[in-house]
This record gives sequence, structure tokens and C-alpha cells, in this order.
Amino acid sequence: MSQNERFDNNDSDSLILSFNGDANHEFQEINENLGIVRDVIRNLVPLGAIKVAEGIVIEPVVDYVFESCKRNPNMVFVTLYYARGLQEIDHHEGDSVGPALRDMRKKRIECSELLARELVHKFNDQDLLFTKVLTKRYAFSQYDEISNRKNALDLATRLYSEMGNCGAIFLSDNEVQACVYALWSGHLVPRISRTFPILAVIDYYIPNHNLNFLENFKNLELLNIPRNQYLLDVFSYIMFLIIYTMVAANYNEIRELNGFLEGSMYLLVFSFILNDIRTLQKHGIKEFLYFRRILSLILHVILATDFALRIKHVTSFDHSIPQFHRKALSLVPIFLYWRVLLTLEAFQPIGRWLTQISRILKKSMSYYILLALAFIAFFQSFLVLENTHKRHEGDDDHLGDKNEWGIFALLVKGILNAPDFPGASKLENRFGFVLYSVYVFTVSVILFAVLLPLFMTAFATRRSVPEEYLAHFAHIVIRKVKHNQPTRYNYPSPFNLLYFTLVLPISSLSIIIGHNHIRLYANIEKFLTRIIFFIPMIGFALIETHFVNDKQDKEARDLDLRELPGLPFPEDEKQMLRRILYGLNDIKEQHRSLHFRLEAIESQLA
Repeated sequence: MSQNERFDNNDSDSLILSFNGDANHEFQEINENLGIVRDVIRNLVPLGAIKVAEGIVIEPVVDYVFESCKRNPNMVFVTLYYARGLQEIDHHEGDSVGPALRDMRKKRIECSELLARELVHKFNDQDLLFTKVLTKRYAFSQYDEISNRKNALDLATRLYSEMGNCGAIFLSDNEVQACVYALWSGHLVPRISRTFPILAVIDYYIPNHNLNFLENFKNLELLNIPRNQYLLDVFSYIMFLIIYTMVAANYNEIRELNGFLEGSMYLLVFSFILNDIRTLQKHGIKEFLYFRRILSLILHVILATDFALRIKHVTSFDHSIPQFHRKALSLVPIFLYWRVLLTLEAFQPIGRWLTQISRILKKSMSYYILLALAFIAFFQSFLVLENTHKRHEGDDDHLGDKNEWGIFALLVKGILNAPDFPGASKLENRFGFVLYSVYVFTVSVILFAVLLPLFMTAFATRRSVPEEYLAHFAHIVIRKVKHNQPTRYNYPSPFNLLYFTLVLPISSLSIIIGHNHIRLYANIEKFLTRIIFFIPMIGFALIETHFVNDKQDKEARDLDLRELPGLPFPEDEKQMLRRILYGLNDIKEQHRSLHFRLEAIESQLA
């Protein structure tokens, strides 16, 4: 071995040792900061002393945590990690613990969230706030896999999604929303490491904005921006709604195929199903617990049944099948319009309205459960009464052909405020009338108990709807970012059909040939992707060139302020005091540096 090679090996070994030392020091700092935050929250909220979180997390407490954690950017992540841990403990134990302990944990979660929000305001540098405080992925040991590491925004969205009354305080903050909007618009993009067996995001960075249309058109990374992905989803569902409307309008003759329109409709359905299968494969069954996914599954089942009946009708001469085919197709608009409306939830007016509706429905869900229980109970009562009356009379025709479906229709009329007392009297002249009267009275009381809280909740929660919507918007963005991370390029519906037809066979062929031709496969994939997304890339390049600013000003960062960008936004007292304190700190730092320089000059002169 030569002397130069020996020096190179020694240098590489020293670099590895220094890297391991820095990593171990970082893990040690994170664990120490977690202990500091845990002790502070425990002292603030002891068992049996439940107070308002805003009155507990005051400025001296925030300053103490900020200085005790040595102004390390990981303190926000650590604070939310502690809140997330309390949430996990509360979910696992459930009702096995006392109500006092559960209330204490909820209050500690709220205080941790409020403390994390105030700690965010301590960082004055926007680049540091975006790349280190909110989006940097931290770990507590070197054994944590890179693909499983979380950042502060991930933890906050998990708090919001699994406990609806938590997470909104942190996610609706102006500075946090600035980072969320940067992720949404592509001002902050992930740096993906492709050296691992599984593609993983290692950190985020702020790219340079390009005003050249041709350069933006060549940049395929625009396909991974959540805003552009969302626009493609909206376009696909609106196109599906238009095509379905045209197919339904031209359905004069059932035996005539609608040619291109009907084929396009079924191709879109097939692309949606492929997209759901891919989502299930990558993210598991938990991704399908959202209401929009449930609506999509119902739509796919109905349209798949419609397609099967259509094929059976084309290949047979049975005239009863087209009737079932049209019945299945008639159910589609009931779910399709709601699905399209839920797709538009990122637009602020529609999103706020949907947030208000969902919150009202969640609070009134107990009344609907009570109404369903009353319906089932009275259905069984009338069923028993019918069977008893049959045995007593010995004549089935005396009941007026009153079967299970007739009882069901009778009870539905009671819910719709159109009671059928003569029909109830046919079951049993006196007792049937009395039982049906009790049912109508019970249903009326429940419905009044539902409607009044609905309107009361609508007026009471109007002020908190913007904060709830901002938290929901952050949840949408982070979920979209997570979906985009493990892949090189994303192919939403209906472009995924071209992916499975053109790109995937080449990928399988490259695996068979070997890893020596990975660069060739990547170039072929880029070429095919440019062909597939030729028209969308023109639109995205125009947006990046003409409608995106290089720097995010306050109006572009705050979703609420973008509605009225011309009005001046007054600062509150806390913001003014915070700005004054930051200015004083800068002056102190300048005086300190000047003092050090004077001491150095005096020492040199001496």
C-alpha cells in the first residue's frame, strides 16, 4: 500500500468517526431535550390540577424551554413527540384508567401543542424554520430507519387525524401554515436518497425558482408538487362527471353502445381502481378509513357491477338484464357528486363549508345512532305483532299483504313526518295504533333533538371553522407529500394506465437484465414520462413561470390574508413585543461581538 493510499484511508476513517460522533451527540441532545420538555409539562399540569392551557404556557415558560434546549431546532419535534406519545398511551389504555388521568393527559397534550407553537415563534430565520424546525426528520437512536423517521409536521397531523380536537392549535399557526403552503406550492421540496433499498426522504430544501418556460417544462419534479397532483385529481374527477353525464343523456336505446364515451368512462373507472390498489399496497388499509375513500369504493363497486351487467347484456339476448344495468347506473350520481365535492376541499370556500358540515355531523352522530336503534327496536316490535296477529286470525289476506317490506315502509313514513296510522291499525286495531303513536312520538323527539343542536352548533363553531380548515388543509398537504415520497414520479388517474402499459414493462425488463443498466432505464422512464405528461407539463410550466413568485411574502404564506391582500394587517401586542425583544437580542449580540473584538485588540496591544 502506498503512502498516499494510507493517508486517504486514515482520512476516511477519521471522517467516519467524526460523523458517528456528531450523530451520537445529536441523538444525545434529542433525548436530553425530550427529558426537559417532559419535566416541564409534568410540572405545569399535575394530576388533579386542570387549568386552561393558555394560562399555563406563558412567556417565561417558553423562554425557559428555549434556553434549556440550547436553542436547538429539534425542540419543536421533541415537544410534539411527547404529545404524540401521550396520545398513543391514551389510545392503548382507553377507558381502563380513571377520568381524572385521561383529562390530565389531554390537558398535557394541549399544553405541549401550545408550547410547540410558541417555540416556533422563537426562530426568526425562515429558512431555518422550514428546513430544520418543521420538516427535518429526527431520530432518537442510530437504529431508527430513515424511511420511518418523522418530522414536526408529521407528528402534528397525526395528532389532528387521530384526535380531532388536538393538532389544530399548532397547524393553524401562521408560521406553520407558511411552511405548509411552501410544501403545497413547491417552494419546499424533499431531497430523496436513492442509495438505500427503499427510497427515503432525508431532508427538505428550498429550490431556486426559474422564470424560463423551457427550463420549467423540462423539470419533471413539477409532477411531484402536491398542488399539481391535486389539480390532476380534480381534472380527472370532473372529466369523469362530464363523461358520465353525456353517457346518461344519450341513453335512449339500451342495446346501443355509446362508443367512445362509454369506453372512456369505463377506462377512467379502471384507472381509479388501479390507483386504489396501488395506494392499498403502499399505505395499507388505514388509508381507506377516510370518507372520500369509502365513497370511492362504493362508486367502484357500483360501476364494476354496471360494467359486468353491460357485458352480459351485449353477449346475451335476455331482455331483463338491461333493466338491472340501468338501475345500477342510476345509483352513480348519488355518490359521484359528493365525491367530486370532497375532491374540491382544498379550495378555501368549499373546504371551510365542508369542515363546518363535518364538525356538525360528528357532534350529532349520537342522535343518529339513537334514531337507528329506535327504528330497529320498533321494526322488531311490529314484526312480532304481525306474526301474533296472523296466528290469531288464521288468515293472511286479512292483514292487507303486510310483510317485512310493508313494515319497513310504515316506519320510514314515520321518520319522514308522514305517518300511516290506518296501515298500522291493520296489524292490530288498538294496540297497533298505540304502538305506532309511541314510535312517531319517539322519532319526533329525536329529530327535534337533532335539528336544534345542528343549528346551534353551526352558529357556535363558525369562529373556529377557519382554524379547523387550516389544520385540515395541512393534513391534506402532508398526506399528499407522503404519497409522493416513495416514488420517482407519480402517475395519477388516468395517466396510471399509460404507466402500467409503457413504463412498468420496461422497469420489469431492467430488473431482469440487471443493475448495470439502471441509468439507461432512468433515461427511458424520463422520456416516456415527458410524452405521457406533455400537455399537463405545459400548464405546470406556465404556472411556475407567470403565476409563482420567487419569494413567499406574507400574503402568499397566509391563506386567510390572501383573501384581502390590499388591507394592512395590524400586529397584536405579543407580535410587537416579540419583534422588540428580537431587536434587543440582536443589539446585545452586536455589543457582545464588539466587546470580544476590543478585548482581542487590547490583548494584542499588550
